[in-house]
Amino acid sequence: MCGLLGAIPAADPQTFSRALGTLVHRGPDGGAVWTDGDRITLGHRRLAILDTSSAGDQPMHGLGRYHLIFNGEIYNFVEVRRDLESKGHSFVSDSDTEVLIAAFAQWGPACLERLNGMWAFALWDSQEQKLFLSRDRMGEKPLFYLHDGKRFIFASEQKALLPFLGQVRSSPRFQQLCRNPYLYEGTEETLFAGISRFPAGHFGWFAGGRLTKTRYWAPLQNRPDIPADYGQQVEALRALLLDSCKMRMRSDVPIGTALSGGIDSSAVAAAIATAGKAHDSERMAANWQNAFVASFPSTVMDESHYARMVAQHLDIPLTEVVIDPDKSVAQLEHWAWLFEEVHEVNPIPHILLYQQMRKKGVIVSLDGHGGDELFCGYESSVLHALPAAMGSSADRRMVLGTYRDIHPRNAQFHGFSGIGIPLYLARQKVRSLMRPNPDPAIAGLAARSDSLNKHLLELAFRTVLPTLLRNYDHYSMISGVEVRIPLLDPRIVDFAFALPWSSKVRGGFTKAILRDAVAPWLPEEIVRRKTKIGFAPPIVDWMRGPLRAYLMDEIGSASFRQATLIDPAALSQAITTLIEGKDNANLYSTEKVWKEFSVYLWEKVFLQAQPSRRERLAIPA
Repeated sequence: MCGLLGAIPAADPQTFSRALGTLVHRGPDGGAVWTDGDRITLGHRRLAILDTSSAGDQPMHGLGRYHLIFNGEIYNFVEVRRDLESKGHSFVSDSDTEVLIAAFAQWGPACLERLNGMWAFALWDSQEQKLFLSRDRMGEKPLFYLHDGKRFIFASEQKALLPFLGQVRSSPRFQQLCRNPYLYEGTEETLFAGISRFPAGHFGWFAGGRLTKTRYWAPLQNRPDIPADYGQQVEALRALLLDSCKMRMRSDVPIGTALSGGIDSSAVAAAIATAGKAHDSERMAANWQNAFVASFPSTVMDESHYARMVAQHLDIPLTEVVIDPDKSVAQLEHWAWLFEEVHEVNPIPHILLYQQMRKKGVIVSLDGHGGDELFCGYESSVLHALPAAMGSSADRRMVLGTYRDIHPRNAQFHGFSGIGIPLYLARQKVRSLMRPNPDPAIAGLAARSDSLNKHLLELAFRTVLPTLLRNYDHYSMISGVEVRIPLLDPRIVDFAFALPWSSKVRGGFTKAILRDAVAPWLPEEIVRRKTKIGFAPPIVDWMRGPLRAYLMDEIGSASFRQATLIDPAALSQAITTLIEGKDNANLYSTEKVWKEFSVYLWEKVFLQAQPSRRERLAIPA
């Protein structure tokens, strides 16, 4: 897990060094730069996890022609290395990076099909003088580039590309992109003019001044055999999850897990505990019994008691991180610079959780992201099972009952009822027709899927999951922590989308097959808990309390009044009304106000700030 930067042709050393310095948080354990004459410059910041010695440093060179910078982990590198050794390859380090070079030398781009991991990497072939780029299947690791016809520059984060731009400008489509911040991460568009996102599941060649991109993976290219019997499906998923966690527990530094008490994070924690106690996997971390939970005492968003229940049941020590926003206000601009995106969720609890992991010496966290999008966890997603359930009145009643039970009875949450349900489904149908999927691989699969899986494919590859993966990459890397996601093992992704809807919404429960797969490992109260809140701060309470003074100061500032990407008067009124409690604010309406405020923060740190000020923002307050 690291930060990478490259430039073709070779860049000015001073500018390149300044740009690489913006990625220090991603790689606090060291950095290096290598040039191939005037042809290319490669830079790397390292977070050392596998083979922490200098033998694992990058840029790494192999076979006299290959030069690699790599961000991520190849979880099955042990097995791939063994295969390569049988073909005559030898190794001088114990890192997955060296295995990646040898795999490319042996199989070329086809090596990607053999890799189980997350990655963004660039490999320069000095013999043929061309560059190979790749990003992992689901897009867990980021990769951005600018190509102006004269230069091709790529990096793990957009801020590392800004020193190469004559002027930092927002995208011409900034307002459209920010209107719904879940819609742009699955595209190649970014918030910055001149910067593009390299797509997930693709590789590319840059040669002769041209970048060509090829999709190398899509779900169900190789459809797994799914047992017809539901009980056998459950056993198959349990085995996949356990093996996925075993692979992701490979580390030469301590690992842990972010535990919320929800079924996804609890499933991962349970699989870690099961695998850790057996300790039957090569290179498994010796120190794995570390769990962390963010706590919001005396608020509706606090679910730490569920996390305590899980940790006690699994006999894993739990560190409770009590989130105090008062201590974080001074960091908000610094974090806005590091986060470099616009989103509705306040980042304070997520960042503080991973900061506490780092302070405790835990460098890797196996987390439960992806379960909602693969197995149907969101309340509105449940409704998309209705068209598939229309053939049975019992199935229809079960789906509607599942939807009604998912939310806690609290004024800060809301849902659909009565005529609202068919209206919601009709609106979603119209939107899907107006916004067809431009990716033929995903669109073709969706056309062959039932109504629920069609919707989940949209969440997993176009909207929600790409955004969450981006967010958690930033949240964790701000603190120098690597997040690994067992539920996004490609075998599990294929398995999930080969399942019928009735294995996901079943017996009145969302994510039924995942619940049943981990039921032998967890308390009944966790497995059969129906309500869902999600990991987000009590933003209504915070804006009316500990963030109040900061917000009032900002909306009264010259930078706020001069902002052009927001309507200062309208946003000032919305914040004031919310803070003074003049409306019945709920979680959703308040997050929309925070999203508009984060647009202002983005403009303040990227457009209003001078370059010297932006560089100072890279230093913690």
